[in-house]
Amino acid sequence: MQFHYLLAALILLLAVYPYVGADPIALKVLSWFVLTTGVYAVSNRRRQVVIAALLAVPAFGLGWLYIITGVPALGTAESIFTLLFYAFTALICLLRVVSARRVTSDTISGAVSVYLLMGLTWATAYSLVETVNPGSFASSQPDAAFTFPTFIYYSFVTLATLGYGDITPLTDQARSLALLETVSGTLYIAVLIARLVAAAGLIPESGGE
Repeated sequence: MQFHYLLAALILLLAVYPYVGADPIALKVLSWFVLTTGVYAVSNRRRQVVIAALLAVPAFGLGWLYIITGVPALGTAESIFTLLFYAFTALICLLRVVSARRVTSDTISGAVSVYLLMGLTWATAYSLVETVNPGSFASSQPDAAFTFPTFIYYSFVTLATLGYGDITPLTDQARSLALLETVSGTLYIAVLIARLVAAAGLIPESGGE
């Protein structure tokens, strides 16, 4: 059941963020659920829990300090720790999913969680690029503000290769990230489906998890 909680937290974040995106406190609370369930999702090994906690605690603490003080450096540091946490959690979950010998509902939840974590990882990377180098992205809407919720939208549009074109990467760094996300999303779907189909065929379902 470890992946079920993580998936629920991720879906909650993605479903609610459009309505609370202007409220940084509400967004931080939603992020806290993802951080907590992410640590729990990798809790099958002590070393993984320690690494996840060492990334999650600073990400959470620095986020609140940034809200209180408004110091830009704290926001950048928070993004770095959050990016590392999302990437680490996605990698560990992916390894557990591909090594599963039997496909269960928890395995499916883990596979979906990895995909959603990929989107959040790239969204955080885009936010970092824009923070370090303002003007890395352009919007078709005049005077559009590039907030983290905006990059969540752009990240998943890119990950799913929808390509609406309303947000455009301008710098080489931003374009490189967009290219890598598109490739990773396409490869993930192809490889994951093949792996799950193979796992389902190796061991017949027993009727329970």
